[in-house]
Amino acid sequence: MRARRSGMVMAAAFVLVTVAGCGGADGGDGQGGAASKGGTLHVLSSLDLEHLDPARNYVTSSEDVGRLIYRTLTTYAAAPGPAGGRIVPDLATDTGRPSDGARTWTFTLKAGVKFEDGRPITSRDIKYGVERTFAAELPEGPPYARMWLAGGRSYKGPYKDKHGLASIETPDDRTIVFTLDRPVADFGSAVSLPTFAPVPQDKDTGVRYDSRPFSSGPYKIGAFEPKKRLTLVRNTHWSPATDTVRKGLPDTIVIDLDLDPAVVDQRLMAAQGQDADAVAFEPIGPASVGPVMANPAVRKRLVTGASINTRYLSINTRHKPLDDIRVRQAIAYALDKDALRTARGGPIAGQLATTLLPPSLPGSVPDDPFPSPGGKGDPAKAKALLAQAGHASGLTLTLDTPATAGGQSQGESVQASLARAGIKVNINAISSSAFYSTVGNIAQEHDLVIDGWTPDWPGASTYLPLVFDGRLITPEGNNNHARYDSAQVNARIDAITGMKDPAAAATAYGDLAKQIMRDAPVVPFLWDKAAVLTGSHVTGAYGHIAYVGRLDLVSLGLRK
Repeated sequence: MRARRSGMVMAAAFVLVTVAGCGGADGGDGQGGAASKGGTLHVLSSLDLEHLDPARNYVTSSEDVGRLIYRTLTTYAAAPGPAGGRIVPDLATDTGRPSDGARTWTFTLKAGVKFEDGRPITSRDIKYGVERTFAAELPEGPPYARMWLAGGRSYKGPYKDKHGLASIETPDDRTIVFTLDRPVADFGSAVSLPTFAPVPQDKDTGVRYDSRPFSSGPYKIGAFEPKKRLTLVRNTHWSPATDTVRKGLPDTIVIDLDLDPAVVDQRLMAAQGQDADAVAFEPIGPASVGPVMANPAVRKRLVTGASINTRYLSINTRHKPLDDIRVRQAIAYALDKDALRTARGGPIAGQLATTLLPPSLPGSVPDDPFPSPGGKGDPAKAKALLAQAGHASGLTLTLDTPATAGGQSQGESVQASLARAGIKVNINAISSSAFYSTVGNIAQEHDLVIDGWTPDWPGASTYLPLVFDGRLITPEGNNNHARYDSAQVNARIDAITGMKDPAAAATAYGDLAKQIMRDAPVVPFLWDKAAVLTGSHVTGAYGHIAYVGRLDLVSLGLRK
């Protein structure tokens, strides 16, 4: 699942301190020991990669991989726990210099940064990389450039407009200036997203760039077989002297895709042969929790990372009878959140969610408008609401899930819990490589979606607006899978956007989250943690809050 959202006017200091409530990796820095440069790190993934093109990369798992291949103006710190939420310079010398009341932002590139062919990375490469995110052919990325850059709402991208976007200026090779149509105090955080990675125009292959983005990071693509394997090899023109985030320790990183998750767990519990040099990409499955926790030698290789993610069930409010609030509230009462958590591994997978904003985000307040004993659902209340809405005999809905073992088990959990209230659920399984592209297409999305959200940087400003502002619903690349559009909520988002006091804005977002919850466009069920197994030779392993508690791949190494 992904991080996506719409940042608003917030103080820069707020961005850096708001993760104080997040948990870190067990054992502080995770797996210890001295790492050596060299070797081949193996990453065993039960997922495919949705997108590698930085213009389209807006899913946390793919962003974790993308950070190995390309750099951005700023990025997340490479650290466990709350420190990982700090935004630090990457290609730029600092996190940006605002002027004109935060309507203009200037960045200076570090000296000596290069692409994989040795050519210098220039401000024009970043300008072009941002401009191509406006192209209709590349719709899946975050909307910040389109929302905030002056003239962005009418610009059609470089394939149709060869003159470029005038609000991105490049006065020299190392200076880039962004002119915004409003004050945005956290723009220095927004430029940490892949959409602000450099792309040389002569290497752009349009939609085919997805399979071979040009490297500005420590690794370049050696070979890529979608749904099977991505092999990354060292970019010899990457200089650690210019990069304080990525360690670039292994010579090669091999990511095996679409593996059976049970097989991944078994291989890493045994950690024999090359699997001693391997890590899992996804958390351990429910069936593996008991054996892992019962074996001290394996348990010490389990790295648990917290996140700022909320998982929820999206309800398509444009589909009948889901346009009736009573039907949506019935689903909220009926959902067995504890069973969904069990499908994800039990308590080790996180805390049952009752609000949109996780407790680690500022503005979050305790709330539970649809309570049930133990979070197991209340079928009686659900049936009563359905009867009021004229559906005493029940109804039939279709649920979109990823076509993975985890997606199937979560789908079956939803199916079983809603059946107790008389709601029949048909499961529509979608390939993990196309899941968000499919449910983000309003013509293809069904009634319900196994869903969730990780803020792009810590704060409700990168969560509630993008997911629940009905004015941002788009035919493709849509993030509002509930298709929720409330004039009252939209107006309140605009009012909060204009607030200068970050504490007041956080409080206002907390109140707005409570208001949205009562309309039940989504049903939160889990605030995530991720428990990930590593091989015995792996060093530098910790869960990163920006990647839903998964391992921060840029810090991993191997001990000899």
